[in-house]
Amino acid sequence: MRTSEQMNIPLEEGKRVRMRMNRYNIYLGIVFAIVILSQSLLMAAPIGTVVENIAGRLNDEQIKNGISKGSWPGEANLTGSIISGIAVAYKLKCNIDYRRSAEWGGEYILWAAQGNYYGDEIYALTRLSQIASDPNDNPWRTVVTDFYDNVRKSIGGTENYVSNFYDIEPSTAVFYLSHHVVAAYYVDAKDKKIWREVLIYVLSRVDDSSIYPVMSLGAATWALAQTGPLDQTKIHSSGEGAPYWESRKLADLPDLLVSHQVQDGQPGAGGFYWQFWHTEGSPNGYTEDAIFATRGLVAAYYANPDPNLESAILKAHAALIDGVSLDGKVWERLSKEGSIFYTYSGEMLQVLGELIMTGDLDLDGSINSADYAILVNSWYASDCAHYCCCYGADLNQDGTVDFGDLKIMVDKWLEYSSR
Repeated sequence: MRTSEQMNIPLEEGKRVRMRMNRYNIYLGIVFAIVILSQSLLMAAPIGTVVENIAGRLNDEQIKNGISKGSWPGEANLTGSIISGIAVAYKLKCNIDYRRSAEWGGEYILWAAQGNYYGDEIYALTRLSQIASDPNDNPWRTVVTDFYDNVRKSIGGTENYVSNFYDIEPSTAVFYLSHHVVAAYYVDAKDKKIWREVLIYVLSRVDDSSIYPVMSLGAATWALAQTGPLDQTKIHSSGEGAPYWESRKLADLPDLLVSHQVQDGQPGAGGFYWQFWHTEGSPNGYTEDAIFATRGLVAAYYANPDPNLESAILKAHAALIDGVSLDGKVWERLSKEGSIFYTYSGEMLQVLGELIMTGDLDLDGSINSADYAILVNSWYASDCAHYCCCYGADLNQDGTVDFGDLKIMVDKWLEYSSR
């Protein structure tokens, strides 16, 4: 159980550093070889198979008894990211084991946090809310709602609580604030805009002295694109930010991410550089950089479709799929080198869920006659309130499989065929 902490002090500081500081060690002297990743989606394993491999391993290796039940060995403080991933796997595959695993993880977080949640933990509870029988009325959603209400009502209010993130290493703070922002908007918290504004401010302090600059850029883009417009708002508005952000606006974030993608013909193509300035000899190809940069691109694309973003997303898709072993392990680097952490697996499941195309009902990475057959077999089914019913064929989520869903399927099929 967590030690007693005052409600208005975030616990994030230093939590994830042990997993990332070895980047500097590598940069200072370790030279690694990185394979050229396949760029053909046709050569990649079907996304549904990859999801099953990762989620199956997480389910098998979760602690199922004792005081740490629901967490994973050695990563109790990282349970949030893992839960979010396995909840995504349940939503995709409707395997009840995955749901039970995610719920056990949620119960562990409730016990360990005692009401004061890391950003990825409170976000994980929103994912559990989404897979509940009634996403709009369930205990998980209530916990999230109460958390942001309690922060608002605490001494100094939300402004005082979020000010503590100013003392945390900037890219680490951005990671947790990004998750907080999405969670706050999920429950329509009264102070949700304050969380978003603070995220933008802290992002402006990230530079290449930070632990993971590009990853935090991806995380921030992912959150900001979902919760408001990527418009002409200045990132460096206070004058206190890092030089990198001078004259940058929210609308620039997607293109900035694309500029940090490793191009075709280079080692680690489809992945991402980890620093803003692509220093020669700097190690790249980190899995988390690719995961969060891709999530940022996907969120930005859904907010404002752009062919340049789509091209970058497709390249990242291939690199990510190639970075997962057949037994579901996910390494520190996409070249299958470095450390193996369960949290990488949870994060990978999250991005894979966001990469699945609308209409890809069999999760094979394409939209074709097999998906059409699934839709036809569910034709006029009217009990589709839950996504595990009707085989996902209720594409417009109105509770019935009908001509509205057929139109979406045809449109997406034509769009996919034109690539």
